[in-house]
Amino acid sequence: MKKILLLTALEVPFRGNLITGQFLAPVLGAGKNEDKIQFRYLSLAPLLFYTGRRRPFQTYLAGKHQRAEVRRFTREQGCRTDIWPILFPFFPRDFNLTRLKYFLYLASALGPFLACLLLCRPALVIARSYPAASLARLAKKYFGIPYVFDLRGMYPEESVNAGIFPADSPDYRFWKKLERQLVSQAALNMVVSEPFAEHLKGIYPQAPLSVIPCCVDTNAINFDPALREAAKMRHGLKGRFVLLHLGSFGTPGDRSLAAEYLLRFKKVRPDAFLVVASGTPAFSPSIHQAFRTAGLKEGDYLLINPSSPEQVSEWLAVGDAGLILERRRANTKVCLSVKLGEYLAAGLPVICTPFVEGAARLVRQYDCGLVVDPDGDEPLDKENRFLKDYQMLRDNGFKLAEEVLSLGHCRRLWRQALSEVLRT
Repeated sequence: MKKILLLTALEVPFRGNLITGQFLAPVLGAGKNEDKIQFRYLSLAPLLFYTGRRRPFQTYLAGKHQRAEVRRFTREQGCRTDIWPILFPFFPRDFNLTRLKYFLYLASALGPFLACLLLCRPALVIARSYPAASLARLAKKYFGIPYVFDLRGMYPEESVNAGIFPADSPDYRFWKKLERQLVSQAALNMVVSEPFAEHLKGIYPQAPLSVIPCCVDTNAINFDPALREAAKMRHGLKGRFVLLHLGSFGTPGDRSLAAEYLLRFKKVRPDAFLVVASGTPAFSPSIHQAFRTAGLKEGDYLLINPSSPEQVSEWLAVGDAGLILERRRANTKVCLSVKLGEYLAAGLPVICTPFVEGAARLVRQYDCGLVVDPDGDEPLDKENRFLKDYQMLRDNGFKLAEEVLSLGHCRRLWRQALSEVLRT
């Protein structure tokens, strides 16, 4: 029996459902009913991530419940979960590391990681994102254990966008050099979109890679006309055309883009209304300020902070179109947002900017929404056509969600990829 270690570092599974939904569910599902594979999951979680700073007691209790849920979920899949605390970094905002913080992180994480290797003795490590992959690379270098690198995103460019360091800095060059090493030494690289695959070939042309998109559980998120009508009634939005932005914004500057697009859409649909469902209450004041500065009034939009999958489903039911609006940045060309599949499975055609190339390419290919630059001087023909062909766009979105983005399809892709890696 071959043991596979799933590894995350700094991304913790007990703050939101991203790790469970986009990493554990597809990978463990791919290996289910495989007698020759045994999984073990290790999460290296900075100590203060357990409590946070604002409400430590409430945060710890909420995290404790979610940690139990993660263990229950993985146990049902035949996988043991270990969530081990590490001392550094101190705060969630330090997910993007400078060179100095990277070495402090390594010093903090290396001991628990090596202990797990000795206990588990895996034949393969699947590492999600750059900090985890840097540990897996050391395991390959010193113990000969191959690793799969699940890139998730463009870590150096995301750090630049977050203001951690500038693009011409020694920190950036450090990460670009390490990035090439991580990609070139991996047994397989996982990326979420075709533009990402093209980008990776530019880093290392011989890179072994597989494209597995962000997935959506179409059994958990689906289109229910009765639920949609009832939800709109509950929130006083019956008869309104709701543009829904789900999740965080790519950068603080993208907040005003959603407001500007609402004003544009109102020219073809005056009853249009914007709902922003952001999971981070701390950002609410700055989002309100950005919307007011862009010219929105109180009755034009609603900002809410859903805290459970049930609440997210409620607001997906309220929406009529899903927004993926980001301005051009170095990392947007590879992006394929998790919310793309969630919008489409819930029956929301997508409106996205051309700069989110991973999503925009699929939207064009399946004709399930519109691609528009709100900052550009484009005519309103696209919006008029969007409203005219709305039902066709919705039906095409269901097709894309099922054929490309569904959890079942992503599990099949993971199964194929693991079979190839283990065979070699």
